[in-house]
Amino acid sequence: MTEKQGKILDSAIQLFAKEGYTAVSTRSIAQKAEVSEGLIFRHFINKKGLLQSLLKRGEERLEKTILTIEELTHPKVILKHVISLPFNMDGNQKDFWKLYYSLRWQINSPELPLLDRLENKVITVFKALGLSDVHSEAGAFMMIWEGAISQMLTKKPKNAPMVFQVLIKKYDL
Repeated sequence: MTEKQGKILDSAIQLFAKEGYTAVSTRSIAQKAEVSEGLIFRHFINKKGLLQSLLKRGEERLEKTILTIEELTHPKVILKHVISLPFNMDGNQKDFWKLYYSLRWQINSPELPLLDRLENKVITVFKALGLSDVHSEAGAFMMIWEGAISQMLTKKPKNAPMVFQVLIKKYDL
């Protein structure tokens, strides 16, 4: 990837995350990236191609995090790592999640198979911990987890560290 492609992607994800995919023009992306609008079309064909590149890049970054969690073996360590994800997002991760969740509401929901892998890992953890209805428990856990991400994206709650500790205590970690 060239430096200019990186600038275009960085500018696009920031604008999409802040203003929404449908509200952002390729012209405004070009202005923010300090490139010509034609360069966007040259590298990404169109706005949808740019979006697909952003989602792919976000998934590749998220893949590293998921792989780290999948390599862990102790159930409580795994669960603690999963719980910590919403509370420890950096700027790039926040922009990706803002884009992803806004797309779920604006257009047909993009598939994110990494979330399925994460939920499967949680199911494995709950089995190892001896819970009786692991699928319902994992479904409830993922709802809480996605709620935590939403809260951290829309407004950083002042009590986020306390909420994290409540979740750690709830799962006896």
